Amino acid sequence: MKSDNTYPTHVQADLNNGFDLTDPDNGHQRCQKLSDNKFLYRQDVGPYTHQITVDMNLMSDDEQQEAVDGYYADVEEVKETYGDSYLQIIAECYFENNIGEAMITDIE
Repeated sequence: MKSDNTYPTHVQADLNNGFDLTDPDNGHQRCQKLSDNKFLYRQDVGPYTHQITVDMNLMSDDEQQEAVDGYYADVEEVKETYGDSYLQIIAECYFENNIGEAMITDIE
């Protein structure tokens, strides 16, 4: 992605390094797919960047269901809606539910 000065420098650097913007209106939430089952999420909250790596191989079916509660009826709805991308969506839901527990770094 080319820089067009739309995003803060640190966000643009992430986008240039393989992150996708998943929620531009909410702290420039972004995701980097590390493998088919592992995702790195970042989001800016005030002067800080919150970050969580979500490994779907470590999540039980119950934990996946808990992650999507409040966003979708169940995991099956996520699968039907997003097809092959459903694990990333579950990981995003997990991130959004757990952002308060995320690793925090200062925005440089």
